[in-house]
Amino acid sequence: MTSIERMLPTGECWCGCGAETATGSFFLPGHDRTAESAVITLEYGDIPGFLVHHGYGPGGKNPKHELDIWRSGGKHGREAS
Repeated sequence: MTSIERMLPTGECWCGCGAETATGSFFLPGHDRTAESAVITLEYGDIPGFLVHHGYGPGGKNPKHELDIWRSGGKHGREAS
């Protein structure tokens, strides 16, 4: 399993807007989706490109099914590595 560094909030919104966040928060409300959308667009072009890059979509892994397994304590997804 790959070790992931623990991330800590910095007091500044991680979307890049520069706004101050509440204690313990990474983002202002809704700004997590702004950051997510920006990175997916810049790195993969769109959501289908993101899915295919990671082995999901038609002919690949089923995202909903994999999430259900993960939620039930299964070892699919990142934990399987």
